[in-house]
Amino acid sequence: MKLFRLELYLCVFFCGSCGALDPSVDFSYEPSHLQVGPLAIGTWLPAGMNEFRFDPSDRDQLAALGLNMVQWLQRHEDEQGTAEAQLMAFAGERGWQMPVYYEAQGFSPYDKLHNWARRSPKSVGVDSLQLLATSLGAQWREAPAFFGYLVGHEDYKRIYYPALAEVVKTLSTVDPARPALSVGKLQDYEAVPAFLAALFDAGGSANIFQQEHYVFRGELPRQGRRFQRRIEDLVAGYDQVARGLEGRSGRWHAIVQVQSEVRDGKVYYRKPTAAEIRLQAGLALSRGAAGIVYFLYSSGIEELRDGEGNTTQTRVYEGLVDIDGLPTASYDAVKELNADLKVLSTVLTTRHFHGSLSSRFLLDNQWLQAVADDLEFGLFGDGVELTHMLVVNRRAHASRRVSLKLRGGAVTDGLTGAVLSLGEGKVELDIGAGDFRLLRIAEEGK
Repeated sequence: MKLFRLELYLCVFFCGSCGALDPSVDFSYEPSHLQVGPLAIGTWLPAGMNEFRFDPSDRDQLAALGLNMVQWLQRHEDEQGTAEAQLMAFAGERGWQMPVYYEAQGFSPYDKLHNWARRSPKSVGVDSLQLLATSLGAQWREAPAFFGYLVGHEDYKRIYYPALAEVVKTLSTVDPARPALSVGKLQDYEAVPAFLAALFDAGGSANIFQQEHYVFRGELPRQGRRFQRRIEDLVAGYDQVARGLEGRSGRWHAIVQVQSEVRDGKVYYRKPTAAEIRLQAGLALSRGAAGIVYFLYSSGIEELRDGEGNTTQTRVYEGLVDIDGLPTASYDAVKELNADLKVLSTVLTTRHFHGSLSSRFLLDNQWLQAVADDLEFGLFGDGVELTHMLVVNRRAHASRRVSLKLRGGAVTDGLTGAVLSLGEGKVELDIGAGDFRLLRIAEEGK
C-alpha cells in the first residue's frame, strides 16, 4: 500500500480562522515529513511559583519522575547563578533537553526572543536581532541540555506574526541545528494559517508547536455525554494541529493538564484522574504528537495584577508536587505513564504519522471495517506504508474489552509481538481506563 488515503463524506468543521475541511471531497493525509523521533517527556517547572525554589528535594523528585525534558523557570538569580542556568546544568547532568527563554547575558530584560517576536514589524532591527540570537546561542552552546529557543507564548494577535517569522528566520540562520518553540492553543490564534506559516515556513526544519488545551473544568463529570463532549473538543484541537502540520517539516507537543486551579476561591480546573492524564497523552499521540509536556510541576499561588499593581485575581495551583514539594497522587500517575511512554517511544521513534481515524465517524479506509464505540486511532508507518495503529480508549472511568474488525492483515501487539488476530479480521483488546494499545499491522504472509 502506498499513500494511506481516507474518504470523507461527512461534515467536519474547524474554526473559521483556520478554514474548513470540505466534507464533499475525498482527501489524503500526507505522511509527516519527519519521523516522530524519541518522544519528548517534559514538564513546565516553576518550582515555588511566586518564589524560586530548587532545593535537593525538588531535584530528587524531578530526577525520579522519568522525564527527558524540562522548560521554564521564573526569573531569579542567587549565589548559584540564574534559575535558568541552574536548571540547565541539572538537565545536562541527566541527559535531558531544555529550551532557553531568557535574554543573553549583557542584554536588557526586554531582549528575550519572546519580546522580539511580539514587536511591531517596523521596530524589528534585523542586525540587532541577529546579534541577540548569536549571543544567546554562544552563551549556551556548550551546555549539553541546550536544544532550542522558546520564542512564543500565547501570542494570538496576527500583528505579531511578522515579527515571529523574523525571529524564526534569524534563528535558522545563526543556529540551524536547534528548533524554535512556540506555545498556545491553536484555535485561539486570530489567523491560524498565517501563524503556522510564521513558525514553520519562515526558517528551520524541525520547529515545534506546543498545544495547550485544558478541558477538565471544575464542574466536569468523570463519565457520560458531557465528559465525552469535552473530550471531543480536545480531540478537535489536536486534529487541527495535525492538519496544520501536514506537508510541513515540523513537530508538535501536547501540554497535558495535570493541575487543579482555584480562582478567587472557586474551582476553575479540577485535578484530572490518573486515567484522564493518560487519556490526554494517548489522544495527543494518536494525532502525531512528538512530545508530552505536563502542566504543572509545582503548586502555589499566582497573583494577577493590574497596571497599578493591584491584585485582580488570585489563582491557587496544585501540580505534580504539593506546596511543600512532596509528591501528589498525580506525580505517581505521571511517573507510571512516563515509563510506558519510554517503551512506546522505542517503536514510534522511527515512524512517520500517517493520519487518524475515529469511532465517532469511521471513515472509509483500507484497514478498519468496524470498531467499538469511544475509540480513537493513530496511524503510523514508514512514510509510505502503514505499519502501526495506536488504539485509544476514550472512556476514562473503566477498563474495557473492545472488538475491532479489520479488512485484512496480521495483527500483533506492537510492543510484545503477541499475536492478536482471531481470524476473519477480528481482534479483541483489553484496554485500561483512558489507556492506549499499539498494534503492529502487516499484510498477510509478511
